[in-house]
Amino acid sequence: MQISNNEEFLFVVAHCPFLSHREKWKCVIDTLPELSCFTHLKETNYLLTYAKKQKFNQYLNEFDVRGVKEKYKKAYLHTVSLNSLDYPDALKNSYEPPILLFYKGDFSLLDQLLIGMVGARDCTEYGNKVLDHLIPSLVSSNMVTVSGLARGIDTLVHTKTIENGGKTIAVIGNGIGYSYPKENKALQENIATHHLLISEYPLNAAPRKHHFPLRNRIIAGLSRGTVVVEAKERSGSLITARMALEEGREVFAVPGSIFSEHSKGCLDLIKLGAISCQSPEDIFDEWNLAFVK
Repeated sequence: MQISNNEEFLFVVAHCPFLSHREKWKCVIDTLPELSCFTHLKETNYLLTYAKKQKFNQYLNEFDVRGVKEKYKKAYLHTVSLNSLDYPDALKNSYEPPILLFYKGDFSLLDQLLIGMVGARDCTEYGNKVLDHLIPSLVSSNMVTVSGLARGIDTLVHTKTIENGGKTIAVIGNGIGYSYPKENKALQENIATHHLLISEYPLNAAPRKHHFPLRNRIIAGLSRGTVVVEAKERSGSLITARMALEEGREVFAVPGSIFSEHSKGCLDLIKLGAISCQSPEDIFDEWNLAFVK
């Protein structure tokens, strides 16, 4: 079908299954150069092959925008594109924001004070106790927690926020119609219904290894600051933290035993300039907020 406006063009690019993240951005800035300010990828430093261009043009002409949007409407799935006035400002001002966001739930949560909370998938009882120590005060001050719905710390962040009567946002590395990990299916549905579920991947897209570092930049971009609770030396949580640091956002790292592998990443972050977070007061003090017990 004929693409009628820029929003529809971005909608189609976001769905294209054979373009990489960089290739999608290349297509975007070739067609909409005014959006090149949102990416470090410039026209001169990355080329799309002729064959890939031809394949994309064919995909562009054949994609059924209205049919797909009707399918999403029935699934209560919404989208917002980078050139839309509704696109969240914090994310728009972050490193290479998604060209299209897919979401389900309460979009107005993005207008609240958002705090990212991430950590190890194989977290320990120490990490569990840290979240019990931090989250009630954050919830009492109406902060909205943002995490990645992964096993371990992410799952605990979402569940403990909900248990304390707060609001949470899950940013996932797969389509909203796909449950991952499987044991979090009920939690994912709860968040999509009563909180907010976000992805940059189409409805039924399966998770891929390279999706998760990209997912992390969204968590960092949405949040005013990010708390890393437990992280090994090469933890994926450190990607989120480093992205936040590079964008001038606060990073809080929870210190732990120098003998624990789960604390190595956090201790290294503190060396790099992250704020040592031993209590919720450390977050409130940094943001000049009144502490709420």
